[in-house]
Amino acid sequence: MLSANLENLAIVPYLDGSLKTIIEKASEFIATKPELGVYELQERDLFIQIVEGVTEEASKRKAEFHNNYMDIQVLLDGAEVIGYGHKPHESISEDYLGEKDLAFTPDIAEEKFVELAPLDFAIFYPGELHRPLCEAPSGPVKCRKAVVKVHRKLLEK
Repeated sequence: MLSANLENLAIVPYLDGSLKTIIEKASEFIATKPELGVYELQERDLFIQIVEGVTEEASKRKAEFHNNYMDIQVLLDGAEVIGYGHKPHESISEDYLGEKDLAFTPDIAEEKFVELAPLDFAIFYPGELHRPLCEAPSGPVKCRKAVVKVHRKLLEK
């Protein structure tokens, strides 16, 4: 997991060149203030989902992972906490990997949390467990997000 802010990419100069280019391309698109929906930037290899949701207590949110896509979760409006972990999943409670490249797990071992403010983002690599839309200490709130989906073939060298 990596977290930073779209307006301050200079403080993460160690980003791989291709990943930095993807983030910059996504940032330019997000600046156009798109409506809710799915937007392909490079066919199905690179696309952005603009979504809204209401945060909840972490215990009510499902932990998830993807096999083929990296998630770059960008908070556009609201306040959000995302849970994540560095250990592999122990079991799968709901398996949609074949249809949606998405699986849910019962929990995240040794879960950690990152709090996002508008234009902050968190990157989750394929296989990395994360639990989005957890409420911040201020309580539940409606969030608007851009979820940038990057196929692993764009990341592999």
